[in-house]
Amino acid sequence: MIMKKILTLILCLVFTINCVQASFKEHYDAGQIYLGQYQYSSAISEFKKALRINYMDNSARIGLVNSYLARGTFYANTDKNYEAAANDFRAALFYLKYYPDDKEVQRSIGSIENTQKNLAKCLAAINAENSPDARYKMGQKLRLKGQFAEAGYEFAQSFDSQRYRASAYEQIGDIMKILGNVEKVPYYYKKAVDINGNIADLRLKYARALDKQGLNDQALKEYNYALSSGDDDPETLYALERIYRQKLLQNENDATSLSNLGAILQKQNKLDEALKYYVMSDRIDPENVTNRLNMGTLYQQKKNYDAAITIYDSILVLHPNNLNVNLYKAQCLALKGDIDSAKTAFKQVLYLSPNESVKSEIFNTLKNYMPLDDLVTFVYGSSSPKKQDLENIYDDAVAFHKNGKIDKAIEYYKEVLKYDKQNPEVYINLAIAYNQNKDFASAKSILNEAMSKYPNNKQLKDVLASVNDESNGEVIGKALSLYNSQNYQQAISVYSSIQPQTFDSLVGIATCYKALDKDDAAIEYYKKALNLKQNSDVAYYLGILYADKQDYANAKTYLNLAVKLNPSNNDAKEFLAEVTQNGDSALLEEGIDYYGLNNYEKALSIFNRVLQSSPTNAYALYYRGLIYDNQKKYSLAVADYLKAVKLNPELKIAYYLAAVDYDSLSQYKNALINYRKYISVTTESNEYKTYAQSRINALKKYE
Repeated sequence: MIMKKILTLILCLVFTINCVQASFKEHYDAGQIYLGQYQYSSAISEFKKALRINYMDNSARIGLVNSYLARGTFYANTDKNYEAAANDFRAALFYLKYYPDDKEVQRSIGSIENTQKNLAKCLAAINAENSPDARYKMGQKLRLKGQFAEAGYEFAQSFDSQRYRASAYEQIGDIMKILGNVEKVPYYYKKAVDINGNIADLRLKYARALDKQGLNDQALKEYNYALSSGDDDPETLYALERIYRQKLLQNENDATSLSNLGAILQKQNKLDEALKYYVMSDRIDPENVTNRLNMGTLYQQKKNYDAAITIYDSILVLHPNNLNVNLYKAQCLALKGDIDSAKTAFKQVLYLSPNESVKSEIFNTLKNYMPLDDLVTFVYGSSSPKKQDLENIYDDAVAFHKNGKIDKAIEYYKEVLKYDKQNPEVYINLAIAYNQNKDFASAKSILNEAMSKYPNNKQLKDVLASVNDESNGEVIGKALSLYNSQNYQQAISVYSSIQPQTFDSLVGIATCYKALDKDDAAIEYYKKALNLKQNSDVAYYLGILYADKQDYANAKTYLNLAVKLNPSNNDAKEFLAEVTQNGDSALLEEGIDYYGLNNYEKALSIFNRVLQSSPTNAYALYYRGLIYDNQKKYSLAVADYLKAVKLNPELKIAYYLAAVDYDSLSQYKNALINYRKYISVTTESNEYKTYAQSRINALKKYE
């Protein structure tokens, strides 16, 4: 069981409080009052405020420790809230063991040991993991919650973690900074740097901590490391500028500080002021090669290439093999347009150091001044560019491409493919560039070459399809222009150049043949187009062509298809109705002709065809009724007669014929009804009316 009695070992230590600020005393006194009244949370808050005002005041620190211990003991023994108790014991241990100096830590050994035991019991009660990695992760969680002291203690327990050790020291440094303990901040950052000194951000933190304590020389070392990593952070540059200016206030003839201040100002793009300090440094120490080199780069930055070359030459007199000076001079010669002299200078650079980074520098300088083939030969000689060099050339190609320099991009993509054909992306970008230049043949050629190597590459397939579409669009536009100029045969030739044939090219050819009145050829190509893509308009055009040929059956087939594919195709709907009517009329006449020849079988077949497409065709029904009469199929005949006269009242003879058939069927009542109907609609006298009247008289008994 955790002891109920509040740890008082620290309270017995008495300190004299010399209050520099009234607010410190107010917070400290309030903390003591709250602690005496067992208001531990309020006491903790007040002691923290006091420490923020005077972070090294031991009385406030001890008051804070006792408040955490008291509340932690209450949480453990009264509330049984072991997690909250653990956090308070962690905070107490942080302020006992890590926050103060070593002397104070030694004076608190007994309290530290007792508190560690109490914390261990709480951690056991909540089954907390105790490995160094687990303690680090707990520290992260606590820090995110703003429980900094608690987190700091947990980070300290992960010092044995190989994975997190450096980060743990860095995290405690951050926490010390947050809590205002400026003396401890650089101590923990240095621990982290000693373990892993390659992290620029960490070195920058360390530099700022040293700077804050006025440790300028140490801070300079760390700031310079951060700058050397490529981080021209404005805050860092300002800090370095301030430090060097302070040094110059102490010694205005410090050539090194003058030169370094010039370098910092140059990085801040304060070129004129930087030059002033370089010149001052050079007067004091003219043998400082670095200072003179910086002067040269400044003139180069200002594009005063002649002045830069003069500076570089002055260095080369004494140091002819200085790689950087030779390189910068060659760059200036190239930038001022003296390419021959630049090439000579670059040859010297390659002689001094033929490494890849130097070659890359030379390549980047000369790429805007030399043809690519010549440049590659100049830089790499007879050997092939290395993988990294090819990647750089490819990056240049992409940059040219993005900036709209298509011809230059094509040149560079092709150069990459000379040495490396293993990257489908290069083929794709080259094809896109060709396509942008409307060089569709080259685009297709390079894509087909790539497809032979990577047949399953979806992106290659998509780009090839896109190139084909755009290429075909150009051809179709040309053909359409010829069509509009009535050069139909030439338009057909242009459309036919698209291979494989597409829906649009086939429709174009068909349209041209239609304009040439070559309907059979037009039908052929419209059908080919329809096979590639079911299209309502094409089906409609086929319907028109077949109707013109009076092939109403095929016309109706394609017009029906047009309506099926697009129910909103009103032109097809209207023309289908017209074709249906025209087709039925032609068939009806043919059927009547066969009827007149007594070829009832053929006539019946034709009338059935008419009625199949137009069930309400009254004349087809009438003539089919006549055929049924001849075949003595009186019931069928009567049905057709009555339908016909209902659809077309002008066929009043149908009432008479129906009545006669009803007579034949001995259906006298129905016969009487239809005789009377015939009499009622017939005004003129004829033999049918006379016979009908006689039958009415004879059949009156069936009323």
